[in-house]
Amino acid sequence: MSLRNRFSMSTRVAVAVAVVLAVGVAALSLAAYWRVAGQLSADLDRGLLREAEAFSAALQPTVAGNSDLRAATRSYLGARAQSFSGTYPILLVHFSSGTPAVISNTAMLLENAPGNNSALATPTAHAQFLDLTLSGVTYRAAAVPVTSADGVTLAVFEAALPSAPTRDLGTQVLLSLLAISVPVIGIGTVAAVLAARASLRPLTRAAATAAHITQSSLMDRIDYDGPADEAGRMVAAMNEMLDRLEGAFGEQNRFIADASHELRTPLAIVSGHLELLQDIRMGEADRAEELVIVADEVARMGRLVDDLLALARLDAGSASATQPLEISSMLQEAAARGRMLGDRMILWESEPDLWVDGDPDQLTRALLNLVGNAVAHTGPHGHVWLAASGSRDRVSITVSNDGPGIKADDLGRVFDRFYRASGPRPGDSGGSGLGLAITKRLVQMHGGTVAAANRAEGGATFTVTLPRIAEPD
Repeated sequence: MSLRNRFSMSTRVAVAVAVVLAVGVAALSLAAYWRVAGQLSADLDRGLLREAEAFSAALQPTVAGNSDLRAATRSYLGARAQSFSGTYPILLVHFSSGTPAVISNTAMLLENAPGNNSALATPTAHAQFLDLTLSGVTYRAAAVPVTSADGVTLAVFEAALPSAPTRDLGTQVLLSLLAISVPVIGIGTVAAVLAARASLRPLTRAAATAAHITQSSLMDRIDYDGPADEAGRMVAAMNEMLDRLEGAFGEQNRFIADASHELRTPLAIVSGHLELLQDIRMGEADRAEELVIVADEVARMGRLVDDLLALARLDAGSASATQPLEISSMLQEAAARGRMLGDRMILWESEPDLWVDGDPDQLTRALLNLVGNAVAHTGPHGHVWLAASGSRDRVSITVSNDGPGIKADDLGRVFDRFYRASGPRPGDSGGSGLGLAITKRLVQMHGGTVAAANRAEGGATFTVTLPRIAEPD
């Protein structure tokens, strides 16, 4: 098992925060150390340079008046020793000629430090900083030439201080920062653990709720009263998923119950008539009549199963190829095929240039279902009207009849699966009771709506509204 799968999410978040804090604090500490160390080194260099400038300024009158430079140097170093406060620097002057060659304020022979002879050589002397090591001690030094009025280098002044205190001070700053960072990282890690657990608590409750949800307890929901953050959106998404699952299971249970109820009657009829056919005393004419009844019921069950499969495919949302469709042609075809369903007067009319984008088979089936329903609810020689009109972005198709109409209590449920309106049953015409439900689903898949209403003159009207498209080239 990998480390990622071995620890909980809150632990991984806490570890990640601790690592980020440690890296960030370490980076800030190092940056602060380098900045402080650089500042201390710069201050040291500036102090040494000021020492050299002060010596040069003090001895300038002596150089200009050709006075004894060595005497003036001894006088300056003595006076500087009395006035100096703080860490006392090593001050030495290397003369270009004469005796003594070097005057210093200490007995330490810094002029003998490796590499210092070139800095003190008067012919090539120039202002510079250098690091010198003598007797295991490292010094930071500044060397400045002392020149006469005509530019001749008379001596080289050098001021030096041990660099260890400056380096040690920078190290102390770094250690202090790291010492402070340890509790900061610890406090940050603890805070991260608490924050992670608090933030993930809704997800923990969601997981516990989901683990206990079964088909019989789909009404349970996850409680959450926090902000609409990532956890809130996750809980909301899970509750919405549970809503969909509850609706789907409820629809499935109703579907199974309705299908069982619808199949029970034809099965009972088939079973009863098959028992009658087993009577050897039955005449051939009666046997033929029974066989016709059985065949009709089997065909009825076949249509029901076909419609159930059609609804299942539609509910699955399977994609279909669409194309521009002219409404007038569809109405003409639907009227022609509707006349074959019974002795009815079927008329149609349509405004010109009405086009929609859709699957021709699916939309034709939707129209034929409405036409078949209209035929089933009108008597012989009844009338069925198909009409189409358009607005800027919509096309409206109406299928009307002069039958008895739909009772007010049934108008809101005529598109429900297996719903039986009062009055003549659609089953009397051999339908499955799913035609209008299939029509509604087909229309919805094309971005449209379908509604039922009663005509003022009597009869019912079904209105399909679809998105309109421009006439194709």
